Amino acid sequence: MSVRSVGICGPGGSWVVVGLVMAVLGCGKPPDAGTVDVNGIVTLDGKPVDKASVAFIGKEGARLATAQTDSAGKFTIRAALGKNVVTVAKGSANPPPAPPSDQPMLMPTAGEYQAMVDKVKNDFPSKYGDPKTSGLSFDVTEKMPNIEVALSSK
Repeated sequence: MSVRSVGICGPGGSWVVVGLVMAVLGCGKPPDAGTVDVNGIVTLDGKPVDKASVAFIGKEGARLATAQTDSAGKFTIRAALGKNVVTVAKGSANPPPAPPSDQPMLMPTAGEYQAMVDKVKNDFPSKYGDPKTSGLSFDVTEKMPNIEVALSSK
């Protein structure tokens, strides 16, 4: 009995290794097809935001790309072409201490969770962290210029 491989992307392929690689990578398009690098800066009230998490949600929610800003508020993200809803979030400057990892914990009740949230002082506007309330979007194109994600604390 002989073993014959069948090419996945082309007619009559005979190399098993090539067939496996093509199966893993898919036929035709590279993994980042339909995406481009977007360079930008996040500012809050005109000042750069350090360590903010930026997310571009494209293709009607089917493609998510994330990045973190540097100390100058700059980021680079590989986003889907077309309209992207954008979110920006940043953790509290003074997060509560983490519980000891060697002790079992139960999930907090809704009241306990709200009490924990109320203790955390967050100077960053939370509306920007939710795609439904951020009000931020960009039309990503092939030759995308640098962008500014200008946020306001008001």
